[in-house]
Amino acid sequence: MTLPATMRAIVLPRHAVDLSEAIAGLRVEERPVPSLRKGQVLIRMLAAPCNPSDLLFLQDQYGVKKTLPSVPGWEGVGEVVASGGGFLPWFLKGKKVACAGQADRDGTWAEYFVTEAAQCLPLLAGMDAVQGSMLIVNPFTAAALLDEARSLGSNAVVHLAAASQLGRMMLPLAKDMRIPLLNVVRRPAQVELLRGLGAEHVLNSSAPGHAEELRALCQRLGATVACDPVAGPRTGQVLEAMGQGGTVLVYGALSGEACGGIDPIGLIFKQQRVRGFWLSEWVQSRGMLAILRRGNALQRHFVSGTLRSAVRAEVGFDAFAAQLQAYADDMTGGKVVLRPWGAGA
Repeated sequence: MTLPATMRAIVLPRHAVDLSEAIAGLRVEERPVPSLRKGQVLIRMLAAPCNPSDLLFLQDQYGVKKTLPSVPGWEGVGEVVASGGGFLPWFLKGKKVACAGQADRDGTWAEYFVTEAAQCLPLLAGMDAVQGSMLIVNPFTAAALLDEARSLGSNAVVHLAAASQLGRMMLPLAKDMRIPLLNVVRRPAQVELLRGLGAEHVLNSSAPGHAEELRALCQRLGATVACDPVAGPRTGQVLEAMGQGGTVLVYGALSGEACGGIDPIGLIFKQQRVRGFWLSEWVQSRGMLAILRRGNALQRHFVSGTLRSAVRAEVGFDAFAAQLQAYADDMTGGKVVLRPWGAGA
């Protein structure tokens, strides 16, 4: 196909600590279609979601920095339309792929996107494009956290913010791995939501007696690993509930607060630990074949219907910023997905 010289994209001109200010500053611009180097592919984007990590980038709080102005977006799905040279880029040309990239270059919120061929996963037959656009960040994080919990010897796993999209994905994956999940949410409606999805253990952190209930359940099921995307005082609370040998894997900062309430006595005498988890580092520690196998296994869950990302809205460039604010205000309601060429593309 003949490629255009320019493309439309969502552009971030400047960061802002206030998320609403950062979202309001986004603009739609014409930018050059990015050029290719050997080992890279050019992807005509079909769908690209917003994740909490994207919002952190808008606030300049994410671990990857970009030269501004820049196009945000860490993941998406599209068709490979050009190769920069090399066997893998040549092999992927013409295929639909889930893609990601965290280098200092334009991201996925655009009509075209360049990334390394090794950061693409070909879509299986029957894989929906919108669901495929959300294949990497949440599903891989859910699977990786469960892998980490198993490697740490935990018999069960506590998950905070369990009504999130990632939290809902952990339910069938943990069931497959036969790992009991203790799902912690904040509201009665979220309790009902997760019970409707088949969750056995759901705890409302705003209910009276929550701390005692969580502690008793951790001890009964042998939960010594917790996955925490919230931070703030909850980190110390769940660490205390797990007791001896408890480890909290912090993989997000939804509260906007530092991890708190951590008892130094527990760290010293109970062998308790708090450490970060970043999917990018986890992926880099695995080989490409292992990632491909895991990606195909996750896709089969999507194709069969056991995994699914809830979608609040599929929108074009002009409506994207307004929908981002709605997503930031209520993430339980589902993802916002940019559709650069329209929903039928």
